[in-house]
Amino acid sequence: SPLLSHILVTMLRQILLVAIVATASAFSTAPATMLRSSAGRPVSMRPAHTSVKMMEGGDLFVAALPGLAALGVSLQNQGGAATAAAPMAGPSPEEMLPVARENFNKWNGALQTKDPKAVANLYSTSGLSFLPTVSPQHIKGIDSTEQYFIDFVKKNPFGTITDDSVTVFDDGNAYLHSGMYTFELGEPSDRTPVEARFSYVWRNFDGEWKITHHHSSVRPAPATA
Repeated sequence: SPLLSHILVTMLRQILLVAIVATASAFSTAPATMLRSSAGRPVSMRPAHTSVKMMEGGDLFVAALPGLAALGVSLQNQGGAATAAAPMAGPSPEEMLPVARENFNKWNGALQTKDPKAVANLYSTSGLSFLPTVSPQHIKGIDSTEQYFIDFVKKNPFGTITDDSVTVFDDGNAYLHSGMYTFELGEPSDRTPVEARFSYVWRNFDGEWKITHHHSSVRPAPATA
């Protein structure tokens, strides 16, 4: 509408006038350069103060170009400085490793309760990927997870990590814990050690750590020559 067009033109003029003022300020603060006239007298080459007046259409835009460029460079420099000064967020792998081992101990402790539901509660209810040691299934739900541990806890499992490392994701809200562990299975008088490889992905959901990925497989026998 004519009213809307008038408002937009007025706003554009105000923006361009601010840019012109920025251009004038930049020129007016330039250092003075001393030259000598043909008569030998020193002459100051400081730029004259720039006056601002209303211009029409293309003249106004051209006059504003240096100021717009100066404003753009200033904003870019400010953004670059802020980016350079921003500290790296999240804990390091060394700082996260104790958390990973504590969560593993919590999971291992749940196995000692012989309660499959207590173990399954440590797994995420969504986006789960569980590849157990002694199951041919790719488990993706809590019900199937609990079903798996019904039989597993009957073997009296106890795990001990023998080698591990951590990779941190999402500013410390998730991490990959992988390595080697040995499980002792069977009755107290007849325990059998099983060496296996493991990987867990734990994610923090509102202050509570949950397993979103778990893979465990028996360690292959060393290759023979």
